[in-house]
Amino acid sequence: MVAQPLAILGHGLLPGLLAVHLLQVRPDQPILLLSSDHALGGAHLEPVVASRLSPVARSLIEPFVVSSWPAYYLVQGGNTDLQEDEVLLLDPLQVWLELQARLDPAALIAPCGPVALNGTWLSWDGGRAEIDRLIDLGPLTGCSGESEIVGVDAARRLTLPVLADYDAACGEWSARQYLPLGDERLVVRKLPRATHLIGQQSTFETLLNGLTAA
Repeated sequence: MVAQPLAILGHGLLPGLLAVHLLQVRPDQPILLLSSDHALGGAHLEPVVASRLSPVARSLIEPFVVSSWPAYYLVQGGNTDLQEDEVLLLDPLQVWLELQARLDPAALIAPCGPVALNGTWLSWDGGRAEIDRLIDLGPLTGCSGESEIVGVDAARRLTLPVLADYDAACGEWSARQYLPLGDERLVVRKLPRATHLIGQQSTFETLLNGLTAA
């Protein structure tokens, strides 16, 4: 593989969104994107609260929004609170298609397996490349949890997303999310507890704002 000056490593949507942002700033920037997920961008639809996004981050995600809601619920201590704030739903497949159109397919690696940096050489399962810089988002993104799609009755009862049901927390899961897709399907997602200090004090929105601030 030819030299790739910049490599981005991590889980979920953030590495791919950062790559799109950097390509908007420098369209000719060679980027090597390595995902720890089985598919680039992960397998989870990602809800984001619109008001928490900076103007740059909001503009960045617009092409990847597949649904939206005018409000959402939070559940904690037996109480269900309605938050009147727009929620946008992002599809990782749309991010993958954008990157596939803008980067060499050989520079999109998923899953990458264990990664090692030795001097300027980055290696992963089945490949290696010479790079100038590595942006490792792994500690910030971590595992993105588990999700499943459940049937008709639950979807009909819920018309707004539940972004966090803390009363459903147990073991390694900090909360659950419920995302009605509007077609008689409901996504139920288990959210893992953050182990990294920054991850514990950050949201998807604040991390995306920070990554796109420069």
